[in-house]
Amino acid sequence: MKKFLLLFLVSVTSMSLALAQGRTVTGTITDGETGEGIPGANVVIKGTSNGTITDFNGDYSINVSGDDVTLVVSYVGYATTEVAVGSRSVVDVQLGLDVQSLEEIVVV
Repeated sequence: MKKFLLLFLVSVTSMSLALAQGRTVTGTITDGETGEGIPGANVVIKGTSNGTITDFNGDYSINVSGDDVTLVVSYVGYATTEVAVGSRSVVDVQLGLDVQSLEEIVVV
């Protein structure tokens, strides 16, 4: 009986650790008009401070802990976009221009 109980506790602990590790989501952030990658775009898990930025080609990689995660993607001059991850492991996002914020920029 003691062996069974010990085996049960070890297996439950192992399963909970495996589930808590999460998974990696990757993707590319591109300009909605040209389709080119956007380097330096911010990708943040909504409601947290966990995030990353895209590389030179617009590619990113971020660790998420579940299927109910929403990514918030932003870049200067583009409209901020929120994307639900779900069970996907690749999430590509196209950003559209934010015309209002471009009108507010003053170049001296």
